[in-house]
Amino acid sequence: GDINIPADIGLTFGDDGEKIEGDGTDLTISGNNIKLTADTDVIIPTNVGLHFTDSAEKIESDGTDLTINAGADINLTAVADVNIPSGVGVTFGNDGEKIEGDGTDLTIASSGKLALDVTTDLEIDVDGGDVKITDDGAHVADISATAISGSSVSTGSFAYVNVTSKISGSSVSTGSFGRLEVGGNTNIDGNITLGGSINIGDA
Repeated sequence: GDINIPADIGLTFGDDGEKIEGDGTDLTISGNNIKLTADTDVIIPTNVGLHFTDSAEKIESDGTDLTINAGADINLTAVADVNIPSGVGVTFGNDGEKIEGDGTDLTIASSGKLALDVTTDLEIDVDGGDVKITDDGAHVADISATAISGSSVSTGSFAYVNVTSKISGSSVSTGSFGRLEVGGNTNIDGNITLGGSINIGDA
């Protein structure tokens, strides 16, 4: 049968600082460090959580999903990397907002807009040399270190380009524009070659 220890009677190890005691409902294990040295796993049943301080900070499994709750922030303080397996994404809100890698490419998906808000500059380091822009998979434009070119219909040219500020650079010699509007100043240190005309309005 059982060895029954009455409620509020403890089992001490060495002194009262190391003690196991039940009050008829809860079991309390006291000690300096409590070490679990199982040879295999420490198994916590389904829908039974592991609390830290209170129920707001909790880890619990329902047999399928593991839920980590926090009353405020969850801090990951790894000294090296936090590794997420290939083909497993990090979602924000729902699966429409997701970051996922397949072992080669990293995909950032958004069901609406993707906003990049930086306080200084946005630096894009592309070893391949080109930034490719598509619209629902269809090619729209390429941006490289030497040229802006492309169109889903006619690669190498733009039908219409509107610049609300200014254009500055060493030269404009690549690509072609059917129409170019500049709302500000244009500073070019090199040559401009025109196949058509220049229309200048009132100053």
